[in-house]
Amino acid sequence: MKITLFSAVALLLFPLLSQAQTTRIMLVGDSWAEEQWVDESHERVFAINGLGLHGIYGETTTESGSTAFDWKQADYLQRIDDALAQYPDVDTVQLTVGGNDFLDVWHKDMTEAQVDALTNAILFDLNLIIDYILSRDPGIEILLSLYDYPNFRDTLGGWAGVFACGPLHSGMGEPTPLELNEAAISLVQSIAGIASDNPRIHYVDHFGLMQYNFGFVEDGIPPGTIALPGDTSLPSPLESMRKHAVLWWFEDDCFHLTPDGYDIIVQNLINQYLGARMSGEALVIMSGQTVTYDGQPHTLQASTQPPGLVTSITYDGSLEPPVDAGTYSVVASLDQAGWSGQSTAALVIEPAAQSIEFLPLEPVSSDHPPLVLEAIAGSGLEVEFEVISGPATVEGNVLELDGQPGGVIIEARQPGAQNWQPADPVQQVLTVLGEELFRDRFEFSGMP
Repeated sequence: MKITLFSAVALLLFPLLSQAQTTRIMLVGDSWAEEQWVDESHERVFAINGLGLHGIYGETTTESGSTAFDWKQADYLQRIDDALAQYPDVDTVQLTVGGNDFLDVWHKDMTEAQVDALTNAILFDLNLIIDYILSRDPGIEILLSLYDYPNFRDTLGGWAGVFACGPLHSGMGEPTPLELNEAAISLVQSIAGIASDNPRIHYVDHFGLMQYNFGFVEDGIPPGTIALPGDTSLPSPLESMRKHAVLWWFEDDCFHLTPDGYDIIVQNLINQYLGARMSGEALVIMSGQTVTYDGQPHTLQASTQPPGLVTSITYDGSLEPPVDAGTYSVVASLDQAGWSGQSTAALVIEPAAQSIEFLPLEPVSSDHPPLVLEAIAGSGLEVEFEVISGPATVEGNVLELDGQPGGVIIEARQPGAQNWQPADPVQQVLTVLGEELFRDRFEFSGMP
């Protein structure tokens, strides 16, 4: 939803709320961070969302034109240290940097290797900045908030085009919106990858927000038409780009947003991360599962919103994943400083099926000594035997004949256990011949 103006109520309440603010968010970075600070975007949007008690700082920690290379320098890092000392309740650093490093060097005719080298240099500097900030306090988290599509298509005329946007566009080889947008997306995706490696780093994507919220009305594309992450063949709409006063007229900026545009960026940050961060309550998501016993530990996985938070998962109160069949109560709890949230589910491990291998029995004479019966259950559990009918008895797996001829029906069973279902019984018939018949049978067959 596009944010424009304060309601009258919010305007009246804001001075009162600000008196009791606790400064928890520090803006660090380039002109996008500085303009959000100067425009007071966070204050406006926070008040509308009921977050007015949470203060923001960016006076000395934002600087237009600054680069990641700048912010890794000792004097810039000292600014961060000084601000943290001044505002010890800061637990979230919104970092916006890397765009100028890219715009100053990138050219549409660069080779893949050259683009990779540029990207890696930016990532190297960013990681130094991030590691430094995280080392200041184990409770601090970093929010990577970067950019939306620029607009060089409609901003090359006028004084801004002649002295700013035009030379910058020419220095990049006059790329089309598609060429520039795809390059920007590739860089930002590489930066976003940093967040996947550390639960204290979060990334919120802004691409396409201006296209969605402003539309291209003159082209017959109303707001809310172009779905996120937008149309990469188009720039951000001119209506979303910043206007600079030059004497008695306004010039359009090719890269920076209007206050309304930055309000949309901040609302997106609240929706995706800051709203939960300020309350400390995150959503833990976990689904139950039914599996079959296989002798291996089984686990459930939990996800979080905001994503990437650390969870601790227990199974009937134990951290050890279960192996044996049964129904387990699984609890996933957030295990990260400054966050709370929990989810429960059931893990059901069902007993596995098994079968019995019981091979046919060769005929024997009625005076045959006791036979040792052999059958194997797939579970490896002991097989039980029973004489269903015929002149024999069984004790354990030892079959003893009664000395009479006839057919003996023997059944092999495995009744199951905690981890195994009962096996289907298997029967075999043992033919018991009288002594003479037994001898004649095998002489006839050619056996000695």
